[in-house]
Amino acid sequence: MIAQDPHALAIIAALEADSLTVGDGVGAETAGTVTAPQIIVHLIPGGTIDGSIADPDEWADARFQLTAVGRVAAEARWYADKAATALEANAVTVAGRSVQRVRPTEPWGPVTRDHDVSPPLFYATRTFGLFTFPT
Repeated sequence: MIAQDPHALAIIAALEADSLTVGDGVGAETAGTVTAPQIIVHLIPGGTIDGSIADPDEWADARFQLTAVGRVAAEARWYADKAATALEANAVTVAGRSVQRVRPTEPWGPVTRDHDVSPPLFYATRTFGLFTFPT
């Protein structure tokens, strides 16, 4: 069984609270075709971890990427905006932890077209930070 990261699950839950279609590291598919529109959540290795001598890993400033997928560029931008709004409107909660901030670390990147899938899809990405510590 693969362990589920509680922070990733909390981000996904906040997005799904606004009825968004969300993929965890991979895009959702229907009959072998990537579903659009959707948001894909990717945790990014790194970030900042700090703490006390007793628990040097207790505070985390984690990074994650959202990838907005659309059938046309406008749909990818629209779903990207919906995802950003969902993260602002819905609390990201992790059991046993206090999540203080979920914030963008970069603006949305340009919308790019993927010609390798049929039909072609459009993508926009943005990275976010999530500051959390034990309660």
